[in-house]
Amino acid sequence: MKIAIHDGNGWNKRWIQYVKDNNIPYILVDCYSNDIISILKNNYVTHLMWHFSHNLPTDIFMARNILFSAQQSGIKVYPDINSSWHFDDKVSQKYLLECIEAPLVPSHVFYDENKALEWAKIVDYPKVAKLRRGAGSYNVKLLKNNKEANKYIKEMFRIGIKPSPGYLADVKTKMKVAGSISGVVKRLKKAPKFFKMVYQSKKGFPKEKGYVYFQDFIPDNTCDYRIIVVNSKVYGMKRMVREGDFRASGAGLFDYSEIDENIINIARNMANKLNMLSVAFDFVIDNNNEPLIVEISYGFGTEGSSKVKLYWNEHNEKTLGTIDAPYEVITGFLTNDFL
Repeated sequence: MKIAIHDGNGWNKRWIQYVKDNNIPYILVDCYSNDIISILKNNYVTHLMWHFSHNLPTDIFMARNILFSAQQSGIKVYPDINSSWHFDDKVSQKYLLECIEAPLVPSHVFYDENKALEWAKIVDYPKVAKLRRGAGSYNVKLLKNNKEANKYIKEMFRIGIKPSPGYLADVKTKMKVAGSISGVVKRLKKAPKFFKMVYQSKKGFPKEKGYVYFQDFIPDNTCDYRIIVVNSKVYGMKRMVREGDFRASGAGLFDYSEIDENIINIARNMANKLNMLSVAFDFVIDNNNEPLIVEISYGFGTEGSSKVKLYWNEHNEKTLGTIDAPYEVITGFLTNDFL
């Protein structure tokens, strides 16, 4: 066994420390390198790991090309095809979740302006409009009537919309969540990194256009549910809706009370159907008290979820303790049959 790990940020740093601590043969690689395939072959690499980011245009442009090519050559990769072909693409997730008969929020996609406009005349409002890419609720709008829907549809088919957030996106919510002076200082320290991400995003991502994607609005939700399945363990938390808004993602408002086991079981079953080593599900609850999936992602932030103190283990038994997601990924990746 020899593991290649992309020399980058995020979970990559944790994996590098793990192989060092456990004396596992490894090499650091630059997956952006022109001769990356030769490097993998010449070093007899058996496993390749790269936690690529939805925020980096280059990652979205080429990471899957490298990973899937390496997988085709017999190298075990994370994330693999099952986990990441639909990453940061809500439209692809719609088709995938419908195919496995997942309980998905009713979703609608159109690639023709006239068909979209005709549909918009006859549906009930409000509707939630989303770009296929982007996280943290930056590209989510609540359309309250046909007039607003028509404007949005025409913009998407004629001009397009930039998927990158603004430099001051959600600044009021973030400062409110920060609470204390120390919390505000902590947020401010993160600002340069966020501004850099926004700059790269604005520079690298083209406008989204030529389609529209809508989901039905599920009313009366004071939160959504972020449920994570990683290495056969399941845990989650509530993400509270922002004041005066309908969105929860990206607000940083967490509730760690125990999650209904019905949602836990649905997430586990769907992860098994998808054959994913790691996946985060976002759920809302409909008027019949049924959990519905909003979207999924192989990679996810751990700042909030690392504080969850209860999880369901691989035998579906409640267990006290916290989950270290990057650790669970690499241990599962090296020992399980996920490909």
